[in-house]
Amino acid sequence: MMSKKSPQLRFEGFTDDWEERKLGDVLSERNDQTPETNEYPLMSFVQGKGVTPKGERYNRSFLVKDSEKKYKKTELGDFIYSSNNLETGSIGFNRTGKAVISPVYSIFKSKKSRESQFIGIMSARKDFISKMVKFRQGVVYGQWRIHESDFLNIDMKMPNDKEQQLIISFFENIDKTIALHQRKLDLLKEQKKGYLQKMFPKNGAKVPELRFAGFADDWEQRKLNEVSDIYDGTHQTPKYQDNGVIFLSVENIKTLTSNKFISREAFEDEFKIRPQRGDVLMTRIGDIGTANVVETDEDLAYYVSLALFKSEELNPYFLQASIYAPFVQDQIWKRTLHIAFPKKINKNEIGQVPINVPTLAEQTKIGSFFKQLDNTITLHQRKLDLLKEQKKGFLQKMFV
Repeated sequence: MMSKKSPQLRFEGFTDDWEERKLGDVLSERNDQTPETNEYPLMSFVQGKGVTPKGERYNRSFLVKDSEKKYKKTELGDFIYSSNNLETGSIGFNRTGKAVISPVYSIFKSKKSRESQFIGIMSARKDFISKMVKFRQGVVYGQWRIHESDFLNIDMKMPNDKEQQLIISFFENIDKTIALHQRKLDLLKEQKKGYLQKMFPKNGAKVPELRFAGFADDWEQRKLNEVSDIYDGTHQTPKYQDNGVIFLSVENIKTLTSNKFISREAFEDEFKIRPQRGDVLMTRIGDIGTANVVETDEDLAYYVSLALFKSEELNPYFLQASIYAPFVQDQIWKRTLHIAFPKKINKNEIGQVPINVPTLAEQTKIGSFFKQLDNTITLHQRKLDLLKEQKKGFLQKMFV
C-alpha cells in the first residue's frame, strides 16, 4: 500500500517523506513568441518523443513562407503540454533544445532543469493526467484549455535533489532501452518491406529481383480465384455470449483470437464453409488487405468483413506474403470501393486480383522465410510491449 508521503518503491538509503509543493513553486510559464529562425527552427511536439524535427510532409519549403507568423519559443528542459491531447501523450519535456512550436502548447521553464525533467517523467502517470483534466475548460475538442495558472496551482510531492536525480537516471535508462528495441523493431519492419519488394515480381516481370538458389523458372500470373476458393463470413449480426465458438472480425486479424463468442448452434447453422488450419483470412472492409494464416484446429466463426482463402495450389504462408507484396496491394487498392463508408472490396473483386505464382517448392521456401521473419518481428514487439508495461509499473510505484 502506497504511503501518502513516500512512494511504494524507492532506492535504498532514502527514507524521508516527500515534500508537498505546488507546480508553481518549481515551474513558471514561458510565453515568448517569435517567428522561426535558424537559431529557433520550427519543430513538432510528438507523443512519447517530445520536441522533434518536423517530418517531410510538414516541410515548410512546400508552403508559402510566412516570416511574420509567431510561434512559441522553447528551450532545453522545458515542460510542455497540449490541453486537447493530454490523454494521448501530448505532455512531457523538451529533450532537443532551442525550437519554436505551435502556440496551442503551454510551455514552462524551471530554475533547475532536473525539476522539469522529474515533472516530465511524473506526467506520464494516469493520476497526474487526471489531476490536470479536472481543470480543463471548454466543451468542444480543439477548444479545450487548461489555464496555465490552474496548472501551476496543482499540488505534487517531490523528493530531495539526490533522490530526484536517481529517479531521473533510472527512467532515462529505461527510455534508452525502449528506444533501442523500437529501432530494432522498426529496422526489421523496413527489412520486411524491402524483401516484399524484391522477392516478388514487379508489374510485368516474370521473375523476382531476389530469389533462393536453385530456382530459375518463370513465375506464372494467375487470378486469385483461379488458385484459391474465396469466401466471406456471416452477414448476420452476431449474438454474442460468454463462451462458445470464437468470433473473428477485422480487429482480430493480427492474432486470430477474440473474447467474443457465438453459440455452437449459430455456428453450425451459419458456417457451412469454415476456416481450417492452413487457410488464410484477409480483411476486406475498413482495414483492407491485412492477412493471416489459420494455425489452429479450433472452430472459428468470422464476420463478413473477412475473406477466407482455401487453396490446394498455394502454400498458405506464401499466399499471406504475396498479399503484402506491393504489386498485389496495389491491385487490391485499385479494386477497393473508396467511396463506400467504411471502404471495402467485394469478394468477386478479390478474385480478380492477379498474383504471381512460382513452383510449390519455391513457394514453400518463400513462405517459410516470411513466417520466420514475422515470428522475429512478433518476438521483438512482445519485448517492446513488456518494457513499456514495466515502465508503467515503475511509474505507479516510484512516485507519490
